[in-house]
Amino acid sequence: MPDKGKELLEGAYALATPDDNISYYREFADHYDDHFVKELGYNLPHVVAKAFLRTGSPSDTPIADLGCGTGIVAQCLPKEFTIDGLDISPDMLAVAGAKKRYRDLYQTDITQGVSTLPNNYGAVLSSGTFTHGHLGPGALKTSLGLGKAGCLFVLSINKAHYSSHGFENLLDTLSATDAISDLLLEEAPIYTEHGHDHSGDIALICSFRLC
Repeated sequence: MPDKGKELLEGAYALATPDDNISYYREFADHYDDHFVKELGYNLPHVVAKAFLRTGSPSDTPIADLGCGTGIVAQCLPKEFTIDGLDISPDMLAVAGAKKRYRDLYQTDITQGVSTLPNNYGAVLSSGTFTHGHLGPGALKTSLGLGKAGCLFVLSINKAHYSSHGFENLLDTLSATDAISDLLLEEAPIYTEHGHDHSGDIALICSFRLC
């Protein structure tokens, strides 16, 4: 396993603040697809896209790709879907934009709210964003403001952090208060390649509809 992919992975797991993310991905963006996705077999964008296509319908549009990175999720979806990309990193957005799969791109820190963003999305997808060093349950709750009634959310959440970081409590509360419905959790491997410290990591693919 080449060392560059593992180096980038360990650096990503060490991120703690929004400024950390912006700075880190400035150097990461141009190498992400080759050294992270291909070398490590980063599988989550494909899994999230497949879960959306299995669960959703043509009416679940437009789509917000939250934490879109270099646009891998959009590349996994049929071109007839209208997709906007949201990310904190302008450098990752530049790579995503070059792939010509997004209607609009928004540089945004979701932890600061969504009042300046569209709020009529029929689906919100997210791959690899809700995990340690990235976005926690507070940001997940904030992201609900992106969707119209009935909006389908399909999000990956690192299984190791699902309970300990408060995601489980949040989703249980949202379900109990009828803020969301049809909550479904499915396990999926994050990486398909072996030989690095996180090769066995598991994500929970969390889908639900906004009431």
